[in-house]
Amino acid sequence: MSRPAPQFMFDFGSPNAFLSHEAIPAIEQRTGVKFEYVPILLGGIFKATNNRSPAETLAGIKNKREFHELETERFVARFHVKPYTWNPFFPINTLNLMRAAFAAQFEGVFEKYIEAAFHHMWPSRRRWTIPTWR
Repeated sequence: MSRPAPQFMFDFGSPNAFLSHEAIPAIEQRTGVKFEYVPILLGGIFKATNNRSPAETLAGIKNKREFHELETERFVARFHVKPYTWNPFFPINTLNLMRAAFAAQFEGVFEKYIEAAFHHMWPSRRRWTIPTWR
């Protein structure tokens, strides 16, 4: 019996998802296991569970930002991944980006789309805007 692939549930708006995405290839190579990428709406999960993002709930807590930066540095060093650059437009509504991820699956360009979206969200700090349809 074969083992199921581990699922990586991600939203492009999560900096931790970006860092994990950067670490996954080395984990796959070391273990011989391929991750299944599953797009989710993190904001929708927060809303459904009456929760909010840590960026919101932990804002204003003394030393929290500094501790988060230290933990990020440790993760980057441990997993040898490129660090992200904080997107000055964070938080970003990723609804359309995540919808497009589902479309990319059907079009056979899912992996390329993931790479491009994560790159433009974090290292290049793109401002994502949501079109208004009337």
